[in-house]
Amino acid sequence: MAKTTYLAVAPDGSQHTRTTDRDYTHAVLVEGPDGWGVLGFCGRLDLAQKKQAERSGAIIVEAVPANSRALGASAPDADESEVAEKTEPANEPAEGASEAEPTEPKRTIGRLVEALLMDETLDYAAIVERVVAEFPDAKTTARSVASVAAVQRKKGVDIPKRRKAKSPS
Repeated sequence: MAKTTYLAVAPDGSQHTRTTDRDYTHAVLVEGPDGWGVLGFCGRLDLAQKKQAERSGAIIVEAVPANSRALGASAPDADESEVAEKTEPANEPAEGASEAEPTEPKRTIGRLVEALLMDETLDYAAIVERVVAEFPDAKTTARSVASVAAVQRKKGVDIPKRRKAKSPS
């Protein structure tokens, strides 16, 4: 597969490139003390938005093949970048949201499982039942809950142990 050089232009006009055999559509840029830098190139808008959320003040711009500019795909005098979407700093409240209201983090299956693991009265099967009750399309299993518990324990979180009752022999 041929390598393509992608170009992303920052608001100050600085150009950032990446040469790869992958397909990119967007770049996530962040302004630092030395000017604009690339946080990452992404192949889909949703991935760029996820990367943008990692850093306050990050913006998303279009990443275009550098040779398309040479072929006249965009105006030769246009040095200004076009922002792919209206951006808001990731950690600030959205327009219309009150400063006094704290924004709740998005409720996810992973966060629910982590919270339920802290209740030592619940076994893995009960946790799976509660997850499926809140997220009907969830494919959560007792094994996946055990995996989340193991990861949390490795991170140093004190997750209560759950032992299966020994079957009478």
